[in-house]
Amino acid sequence: MLTNLSPIRISPKERSILHQLEELSARSGSHSPSLGTMQKAIPEIVVNIDACYLSNPLATDLFWSYFNADVLADPQLFKRMLEAYPSQNRAIAERLSVALGVPADQLFIANGATEAIQAVIHNFSSHIHINTPTFSPYYEFAGPDQQVTAFELDPAKNFAVDPEEYVKSVLSSHADTAVLISPNNPDGYLIPDDDLEWILSKLTSLSTIIVDESFIHFADTATPDGELPSLTGITNKFDNVTIVKSMSKDFGIAGIRAGYSIMPTERVTQLLNNGYLWNTSGMAEYFFSLFDRPQFLDQYLGELSSYKAYIDKFTASTEKFDFVQAFNTSANFQLMKLPEHVSSDVAAALLLIRHGVYVRSCGDKIGLDGDFLRVAIRTESENERILDALADILG
Repeated sequence: MLTNLSPIRISPKERSILHQLEELSARSGSHSPSLGTMQKAIPEIVVNIDACYLSNPLATDLFWSYFNADVLADPQLFKRMLEAYPSQNRAIAERLSVALGVPADQLFIANGATEAIQAVIHNFSSHIHINTPTFSPYYEFAGPDQQVTAFELDPAKNFAVDPEEYVKSVLSSHADTAVLISPNNPDGYLIPDDDLEWILSKLTSLSTIIVDESFIHFADTATPDGELPSLTGITNKFDNVTIVKSMSKDFGIAGIRAGYSIMPTERVTQLLNNGYLWNTSGMAEYFFSLFDRPQFLDQYLGELSSYKAYIDKFTASTEKFDFVQAFNTSANFQLMKLPEHVSSDVAAALLLIRHGVYVRSCGDKIGLDGDFLRVAIRTESENERILDALADILG
């Protein structure tokens, strides 16, 4: 790998750290090592900006302000989170249903979106049809008796989902489950509402269509004032659609492990009767309780608006880059294709070593032909440092 990056000079010390990062990444599989894991394994590395994990930093600060105020007002709150069992899954769903506008018996509360993905795939699917590139758990979680087929997205078309070609691919595969992420990870493509509805109308014969809306808050979608952006309305039109939602990205609380899924009532009941009764933590329950507070949601939407302005400014800057191809995005990250002969693994490592900027190398992503980086968009000041670092290493 190290010989692939001839345009960039690498010192002997950097080369040693690069080898250590290679070994650590290999042990981490298809997901990037966490900050704690990496800094323990390689103490020489100092991470100044985490542009690998995809979260809204303004929302993290908002959650932290509420948590601190509530703990000060009730010093026993945190102790209870540690000492007592959280509420059962359905009780949390009942509290969340009002804010989401979804019946509680159709809500499955999950320990992160990945648990919802795993639960649906393991219980309701035998043959899964995915788009590539995509979020890897959608094929990694498939068991030995499950089949996975794929529809390849074209980077020359900005990874757009062609509705007719996609439907043809799904039906010819004879899959019983199809997966659509919108905006998609890792490319950020948002399926237009009309295209999505047309696709769903043509796939009613499938037992399950998973629509993953984990990044929908960052997209420019029409949403009534005061409401959280969501695709949940499609579950009223198509009874084979299951919505998956991570809370880590938009609310910036990945460490809490909180997510949910919207699905038919009988499927929720089946999951709750088979091992998912107490699957969330006390901290996750506290986070979901904030949805009872209109002020929290109003403030969140204000922070989201500010953050989306940061996203727009960042992508306007990368549009001018002539040393990478930055793809259009409707999410809070941007996929960048590197020049030929430039290794994404080495470029990501040098961004980390020289600038303390942690980004995601996508060299292991199925469906990406070439070397790509995925860069998370952060605060305005952090974004300036990320852009400078990219220009320094690659420009």
